[in-house]
Amino acid sequence: MQTTRNRKTQLLALACMLGAVGNAYAVGTADDTQHNVYVTAFEKLDRNDDGKLSKAEASKEELFFENFGTADADKSGSLDQGEYTAYRSQVEKKHLKRVLGDTEITARIKAELIKDAGIKSLKIDVETYKGVVLLSGFVDTQQQIEQAEAIAKSVPGVESVKNSLILKKK
Repeated sequence: MQTTRNRKTQLLALACMLGAVGNAYAVGTADDTQHNVYVTAFEKLDRNDDGKLSKAEASKEELFFENFGTADADKSGSLDQGEYTAYRSQVEKKHLKRVLGDTEITARIKAELIKDAGIKSLKIDVETYKGVVLLSGFVDTQQQIEQAEAIAKSVPGVESVKNSLILKKK
């Protein structure tokens, strides 16, 4: 079985042979790219080039302004590149997980609304933030308002529903 490094080397060589030298850097993984972003950001914050971030240096980035102590895993009073990368990566993954969860909830609610014959789902807007669903738009009957809310509440992951649907005036 080939190692990942050997596979990357072979892919890079193949790309060069095919004349794709200008794009050869793209052979790395998403983790490599993310790591490079973190390294660049760390180096930019490290004003005195000592390989560590003081609280003042790290606080130039909003994420670390209030969370420096949490990021400082070894409680040394400074962040090394590993602590900086680990904390920033953890926060970004948590944020991404939340956003993907909210997106999935919204999609599931919209799908259920489309399946429901009594609701004109295209007239209902659905937004989700941290599991809280906002329904808005105009509908024809009170029953549609109640049915849309019931559908939204039935979707896994929904914490609460704010129903701002409005009856159309006839």
